[in-house]
Amino acid sequence: MVTYPEIFEILRKEKYTDKLQSLSKTFLNDVALYLKEKKALLEREREERPEFFNETLERTKKQLENAKSMLRELFMVREKKVIELSLVASKTGISKTESKTMLETEIELFEEVLKKLKDIDAKIISIIEGIERIEDENLLIKFRSETPKFVDLNGNEIGPFRERDVANLPKKIAETLIKNKMAEMVEI
Repeated sequence: MVTYPEIFEILRKEKYTDKLQSLSKTFLNDVALYLKEKKALLEREREERPEFFNETLERTKKQLENAKSMLRELFMVREKKVIELSLVASKTGISKTESKTMLETEIELFEEVLKKLKDIDAKIISIIEGIERIEDENLLIKFRSETPKFVDLNGNEIGPFRERDVANLPKKIAETLIKNKMAEMVEI
């Protein structure tokens, strides 16, 4: 089980170091047990000594509030570090270097953020590499909503498109989609 001074020390270390600190795999369960026991102690104190002012009761109540506050701050600092690690991993290709210091929920966050960042990078790169110069007869647009398949002026099928998809379409079609608020022009 974890103690109040340990929570304080873990938070202090996490705040003042750049690296994600290693926590035991049972840390979340230990914290849950600590909070449960503090709440039970608080209830016992209320039942045994219902006086208007009880110093032990007040101290336990304050310690419980402080512990919850420190834990919220601890997890906020750790989440920020995990997100930063995901960003670095998406740019360098190195991933999961710090996963041994992450809790299971933090590994899930890392992987989800990393996946999303890689998807966004791929879209940006495809726009940059795939479209060196937009020709006058085409417009680069971004779809604002899902758009089913449709037929262009030559009878060719185009689409379907998902919200936020980017496409280089003939000017007349692109202008119609923009006019109907289904897409918006992308400025390069």
